[in-house]
Amino acid sequence: MIEKSLILCPARISLNRILTSIVLNFSGDAATFDVASALGRNRLFVNTQMRRFSYGIRNRWDAWFLKLANENILNEITVYKPDLVLVYNSEFLLPETCRKIRENAKLLFFLGDSPFYTPQNDYYLACLSHADLVLVPDTFWMAQLNTMGLDRTLHFIPGIDETVYHRLGAGEAAGEEETDILYAGTSYKNSWGYRKAALMSSLSGFKTRIYGNDAWERWFPFFPELKPLFRRSEYIPSEKLNRMFNRTKIIPVDGNPSIINGAHLRLLEALASGALPLIEYRKDVVDEIFKDSGINLPVIRSYREAPGVASYWLANDAERTETIGSMRAFFQEKYSAEKNATRIREGLGI
Repeated sequence: MIEKSLILCPARISLNRILTSIVLNFSGDAATFDVASALGRNRLFVNTQMRRFSYGIRNRWDAWFLKLANENILNEITVYKPDLVLVYNSEFLLPETCRKIRENAKLLFFLGDSPFYTPQNDYYLACLSHADLVLVPDTFWMAQLNTMGLDRTLHFIPGIDETVYHRLGAGEAAGEEETDILYAGTSYKNSWGYRKAALMSSLSGFKTRIYGNDAWERWFPFFPELKPLFRRSEYIPSEKLNRMFNRTKIIPVDGNPSIINGAHLRLLEALASGALPLIEYRKDVVDEIFKDSGINLPVIRSYREAPGVASYWLANDAERTETIGSMRAFFQEKYSAEKNATRIREGLGI
C-alpha cells in the first residue's frame, strides 16, 4: 500500500495537477515539491546562461548548483517520508540521489521532454536507469530507451486538466480578443524557431494571433506576414490563457523536433478549453491516442495543406463543435485519472 507520494514538478504547469489527481487514486496522500521555486529565479537564470560557457566552467557550476538542488530534494523527502516519488522530467536529480530515494520509496519518472533531444540535465539518462518505472508519452522515445536496456517503461498519456483549462460561461472571457486561430508559445532563434514560424505563416491568412517571446521577431524577415499578427509576451498565467483559448476557434498544436511520435500537451489544453486542436501529424496521435475512436481528426500532414484544413474547420461550425466534444469525451474516458492510476499500479506490480 502506498500511503504517501511526493511529486517533483513545477507548480505552475498543468501536469502538476494532472499527476496529483492520478496518484491520489492509489496513494493515501500526495504532496508536490517545486525544486525550481526553492532554488530561486536568479539561480535558475544563471543556470540557463551557463550552457553558453565551456564544459570546464559549466561543470564547476553544475557541481555546486546540482548539489544545492539535490540537498533541497533530499531534505523534502526526509521530512515527508514518501513511499513513492514521481518526477517530472529530471528536476535536477543526480544518480546518487536516485539511489538514496530507492532505499525507501518507489521511484517513477514522467518524461515531459525527450532525454535525448532536449538539453536539461546531463545526468537525465543516468537517473532513468534507477527508476522503478518510466512513464513515456512518445513511442519513439520509449523504443530508444528500450534499445539502451532501460525497459521498465510504460507508454503513458496524461489526462485532461479541467481545474484551470475549461469552458467558460458567456461573458467570462469577453475581455480577451476574439480570434479564429491562436498560438501562444515560446519560439527559438535556431531552426526550431524557423519551423514554428513556417507553420504560422501557413495560417496567417485568417484572424490569427501569435503570443510569444522576442525570438519570434528573428524570423520576421523570412515571414513578414507574421509581424502584424504578433504580440510580444512572456509567461502567460494559465487563468488568462484559458480565457484566451475560450475566445478562439482553432489552436495549432505543433511538435517541436524532440517530439517524434507523440503529441504536445497543448492538445489537451485546447480540448479542455473548447477549442479545436489543429494537430501537426504525429504517429501516436492517430495510431495510439485516438485509435479506434472513429473521429475525423483535425490533422495536418504538410504545412502546404494547413490553410485548406483550417478553412474547412472554420467554415463548419457545427462539425467543429461536435468534433471537439467527441475528442474530449474519448480522451476523458480512455485516459481518466482512475484508468491511468491502474496503468501505473500494473506497471509497478502493486
